[in-house]
Amino acid sequence: MLISPPNVEPIVVTHATNARFDIQIRGHRLVVDQTTNGGGEDAGPEPIELLGAALGSCIAYYVEQFCRARGLESDGLVVTVDQRMVDAPRRVGRFVVAVRLPASFPDRYMETVERVTRSCPAHNTLVRGADVEVTITRNV
Repeated sequence: MLISPPNVEPIVVTHATNARFDIQIRGHRLVVDQTTNGGGEDAGPEPIELLGAALGSCIAYYVEQFCRARGLESDGLVVTVDQRMVDAPRRVGRFVVAVRLPASFPDRYMETVERVTRSCPAHNTLVRGADVEVTITRNV
């Protein structure tokens, strides 16, 4: 198994206020927060929702690239992700993904698109798992 070197710039998560955190990814800034019921201000998605967002957008990108490579219409492509939570421990227990293709999409490619959706890195990470290495330090 080949593990590539870390990204040039790590993803940095910084506490902003209350249950809100700012995330810096390369030159992009995202906000995550808890819902008001969860003690936050609902200023952004909950962190766990980003897993479904990553999966859905990765699948959408791979399907769109498949369409582009074959000159197929991709306008109207929609991917929805329903995250089903479970307890003990609390986590996403199931992702239910629906890919809605344009009405003009040829039947002969339907099976291939199914394989394409399963080939994106987010899907492979969630299905096969990933090692998570954590270190704890104090500010100096």
